[in-house]
Amino acid sequence: MTDTSLLTPALSWSGHLRRRIDAQPDYGRWLADAVTRPVDAVALSAWFDELRAARGAPAAGPLPVADCRAVLRRLRERVFCAVMARDLAGLAPLEEVVGAMTRLADLAIEQAYRSVAAELAEVHGIPREAGSGLPQEMLIVGMGKLGGEELNVSSDIDLVMLYGDEGETDGRRPISHHEFYGRLTRRMMPVISEIDADGHVFRTDLRLRPDGDAGPLAWSLDAFENYLISQGREWERYAWLKARRIEAQAFEGSDPAAQAAQLEALRRPFVYRKYFDFDALAALRALRERIREDWNRRSYNGTGEQATQADNVKLGEGGIREIEFVVQLSQLIRGGRAPTLQERGLLAALHAEREAGLVRPEDAERLEAAYRFLRRVEHALQYREDQQTHLLPRDDERRAELARALGFDDPAAFERTLTAHREFVETTFRGVFGQNDGEQAHDGRGAGDPEDQLVERIRATLPAEADSLLPRAAALLDSPRIRSLPDNSRRRLAALLPAAVDACAGTKAPAAALVRMFGLIEHIAQRSAYMALLAEYPDTLARVARIFAASDWAAGYLTRHPLLLDELLDWRTLMVEPDLPAMARKLSDELDACVIDGTGAPDVERQMNLMRDTQRQWGFHLLAQDLEGQLTVERLGDYLSMVADIMLAETLKRVWYSVSRDEGRTPAHFAVIAYGKHGGKELGYASDLDLVFLFDDPREDAGEIYARFGQRILSWLGSMTASGRLYEVDLRLRPDGQAGLMVISTEAFERYQKEHAWPWEHQAITRARFAAGDPEVGRQFERIRREVLLMPRDARQLADEVIAMRRKIGEGHPNRTPDFDLKHDPGGMVDVEFVTQYLVLLHAREHEILVQNLGNIALLRLAAEAGLIPADLARRVGDAYRTLRREQHALRLQDVEKARVPQDALTAERAAVIELWEQVLGPRS
Repeated sequence: MTDTSLLTPALSWSGHLRRRIDAQPDYGRWLADAVTRPVDAVALSAWFDELRAARGAPAAGPLPVADCRAVLRRLRERVFCAVMARDLAGLAPLEEVVGAMTRLADLAIEQAYRSVAAELAEVHGIPREAGSGLPQEMLIVGMGKLGGEELNVSSDIDLVMLYGDEGETDGRRPISHHEFYGRLTRRMMPVISEIDADGHVFRTDLRLRPDGDAGPLAWSLDAFENYLISQGREWERYAWLKARRIEAQAFEGSDPAAQAAQLEALRRPFVYRKYFDFDALAALRALRERIREDWNRRSYNGTGEQATQADNVKLGEGGIREIEFVVQLSQLIRGGRAPTLQERGLLAALHAEREAGLVRPEDAERLEAAYRFLRRVEHALQYREDQQTHLLPRDDERRAELARALGFDDPAAFERTLTAHREFVETTFRGVFGQNDGEQAHDGRGAGDPEDQLVERIRATLPAEADSLLPRAAALLDSPRIRSLPDNSRRRLAALLPAAVDACAGTKAPAAALVRMFGLIEHIAQRSAYMALLAEYPDTLARVARIFAASDWAAGYLTRHPLLLDELLDWRTLMVEPDLPAMARKLSDELDACVIDGTGAPDVERQMNLMRDTQRQWGFHLLAQDLEGQLTVERLGDYLSMVADIMLAETLKRVWYSVSRDEGRTPAHFAVIAYGKHGGKELGYASDLDLVFLFDDPREDAGEIYARFGQRILSWLGSMTASGRLYEVDLRLRPDGQAGLMVISTEAFERYQKEHAWPWEHQAITRARFAAGDPEVGRQFERIRREVLLMPRDARQLADEVIAMRRKIGEGHPNRTPDFDLKHDPGGMVDVEFVTQYLVLLHAREHEILVQNLGNIALLRLAAEAGLIPADLARRVGDAYRTLRREQHALRLQDVEKARVPQDALTAERAAVIELWEQVLGPRS
């Protein structure tokens, strides 16, 4: 005897199911057995074959159209009732429900296509590809939830029909491909959507095709491409985000792979722009409002009474559509530069955004929980009478029945859960889509000249600085970039400029910040995505103002690289201590994904641009933390040097792929040695890299191979691409300087350092370190460095050479002002560095701990512990060096070319440095 207890929850709720089983008791017994197993691809295939056989149809080949209609409708009834029973019994997760409905739609489309195409081909023949002569399939594209494989249980299916080449069919009554596919589409739709005695399969909608109802039913790929280029609208990008080709083959011997790839090559760049696309925010907001207005006009709750937004779990506030818009906004804005976001399914996209750090894990978890709950409510509403509805019942008793159907014993608990989910979704949605009040206020003012409003706001907000600011404001508004803006951009500018004045007025240096802000606005005025970002995100505008008030250099950096504005959207993430190893792994994965479609070969241009963009994004994170006082200058230098190491390691990996004879499978026995600020982990934001290239490879042509490798590395690092230059590189510290080889063997490097190097080159090697490449070659360098530093030296001769080099450095940087040069004047940073290098070179043989590349402050402390200098003096000079570096850094953030301060500043620090110099190297001559 069949156990029907699993059907009880569904029977209690669904009038449709009760009528079905009352009319056909045998169906109830079948369902009671079917509900014990998942409704998966295996079940669907078995049910289809069983229903097909019951019609007496052949086991293979396309069904006659009449049989196809009947089989698909009966299959749909089975799937609908089985997922209903399993869902309401708590046996089927959301993935099973939407997966079953999606697989049903795919199968129905495929079978309808095969049946109708076979009938047409009997009369008109087969359409064929122009080049190959192979049969040409129609490309059937599932849009929306069908494309995302997340159909609800009573969903429409949105389809777009495309085909490849134009031409004529090859039958006895040939017709054009255009006419063939148009007829095919027209005859297919009733097979799926027409209601008859067996019901229907899915309602179909073709209105998302180009030109909607006014356009042809089927479009060639060439016509489709022309449409996207010339007429594609913002809302269509949203529509095509989930688009997926349905695997359907009607003609034996066809191979639609090339045309499918062509379609994807059109879809992807149309949906995902190469730049961060903040215009998507306004476009999605407008689309959401149009959807709501349309629903308000025509939606009733079945009693003739207008339903409210609160009744609608899909389109109402805090509903399913708002979750979709929140997730898809990040995809549209960032998907072009972050391929991991290019997911069709909503939950997969949400997870990708969480992994990318765009959504906090706790927020992603709550959004997913809300989505799963609301989709289950939506399905329950549709199970009741097999109707496409999203409206909650307004009757208390019916509402309580719904709660029980969803497993809630207490209807109040259901209401609390529903309210909590919708409130969180609505709060999240408003946080993402909230409109700039200034823009709302200006929307009705037309596209007039924004000058009056800007002048008024400056006079009211910054009266003391108005006389100096107004000429700069007038120059901005009179600039060619501003005067040539279209009306839509002028409206956005008219809203943005007063908001920028307000944002800058709240900073520590409002006038300076506003002048710098004008420079940014003029620079980005004709790039609507960045204007949209500042206009749509007032918090971001305020952060830009704070940065511009704090640092002239940072303002210039952000103006030159407006791509970085995106980083200011989430201030909390920006202030988190960077996990550079994890960020490096993510960068490596993204670089691996930069391939040329169809070939799998690396897309070098994309890789180079990605590395440049990433380096600036990481640097900007550090800059923001620096300006907020979260980083010491030492910690900043460590981070920037680590970033350079990561970029060098990735450069070696990518370049070696193209240089080696086996696409990088044989490792490169090559190392990059960092000197100077990079070697000492004291890099600044715009520092050059002082590098030396070493190799250790016994092959006869190794020198030639690695010379070519080194040249490509320089090109990769220094080439100017669309995203700028990665690093300026200086190789003059290699053996024999500019006259020497670009790449040198470890053997030759060792011989040079031990037999021919100048003393200043041994000074330089005190700050050198292995940065990237083959660790074994790196270990050889460290051995050589150690042995060089441990060589015996004459104290007087070394002192004379260090003093002579210090004099030469000073002569190369004359200071003819009355101010003190923090770096090059006596008592400055170069003095500290030279004394430290002298102590290392002279005493490392007796005190090997000095060989370590620990930085000047730590080495002075170790020298004091070894009794080489007084401990108190080491401490005072260490503090002085730290202060000098901090002051130099602060001046550079104000874009001061020469780091100089008044003569009466930093006197104690300078005195300590001079005291150390004289104690170690003697009085200055």
